[in-house]
Amino acid sequence: MAGFSVIWLMGSGPDRLTVRSKTYWDKDQGGLDPFRIPKRVAKEIEARRSSTGSGEALSHPIRYIWIYVTETGLRQNGGAVDFEETLGLDGWLNVIDECAALGAEWMVVYVGASLSEAPFIWQVCAWAQDVHDLRVGLHLTSNCLSEDDIERLSRLDSEKTYLVADKAHIASLRFLEAKGIRLCEANVLAAERVAHCTKPEEIACVGPDGRLFSCGLVLGDERYAMGDSQHRTLHDVTADESLPHAVTDTAAFPSTGCDACPPLIAKRVLETEAQ
Repeated sequence: MAGFSVIWLMGSGPDRLTVRSKTYWDKDQGGLDPFRIPKRVAKEIEARRSSTGSGEALSHPIRYIWIYVTETGLRQNGGAVDFEETLGLDGWLNVIDECAALGAEWMVVYVGASLSEAPFIWQVCAWAQDVHDLRVGLHLTSNCLSEDDIERLSRLDSEKTYLVADKAHIASLRFLEAKGIRLCEANVLAAERVAHCTKPEEIACVGPDGRLFSCGLVLGDERYAMGDSQHRTLHDVTADESLPHAVTDTAAFPSTGCDACPPLIAKRVLETEAQ
C-alpha cells in the first residue's frame, strides 16, 4: 500500500465540497477520525427526525451556538466554578451536530486570553465550517497571538471565520486583515442591552462541562441553568417551556458578560458585509 493516498470529502454547503487530505486529519486536526463523518450523518438524521417527529415547529429554533471551551469562561462574571471533568472533542462535536440539526447558522467560541490554550479549538471550528457550513467567531480577550495561532487561523475558511476581540485590541490586530483574517468588535454597547432579553431564545449556550445556560451573560448562574447537553437532547431543552429561555434581569450582571453575544456579532458582520 506504499504511496497510497486517501482524500476525505467534507460537505461545506450545498454548492461545493471541501477536500481534506488524510494528513489534515492525522496531523493538523489531532488525529480526528474521518470515519466519524458517516457516524455523525446517521446521528444528525436521527436528530432531525427527533426535531420534527411531533409535527410541531419549535417555539425557540436555534440559530446561534455560544460555547465556552475554557474553564475561565465561567469565571468572567465573578463566579469561581470547579469542574470534575470537561467536554472532550466528541462532546463538542455532538453539541455542534445537534445545534446544526436544529437550524444553527452561527457559532461564537469563547477562548479566553489565548487561542493556544483552548483545547480542540481548531478541530471544533473546522467541523462546524466544513460539515455544517457555520460561520464561526473566535472570541479572544487579549491581543496575544502566536505565529502558530495566526497560521492555524489562516487555515480556516476565511469567508466564515471572524476573530472577535475587544475594542481596545482591535487596532493592534489590524495586521491580520492583510492575511485574510476578519475582525469583529466584541463589546456590546449599553444601547444594545435590554432589561428583559429574549435573544437567548435562539441561542444554545454550553459551558466547558457541557452544561447549558440561557446565554453567556448568565453562565454559571443556577437560576438560568438548562440542563446537561450530554444527558438531554438539545431539541428537548429547546422545546421545554419551563426553562429560562430569556434573561429577565440583565442589569444584575456585569455588562461585559454580553460581549460577543452571537446575535449581535452576526448583525455586525452582516452590516459590514453589506457596506
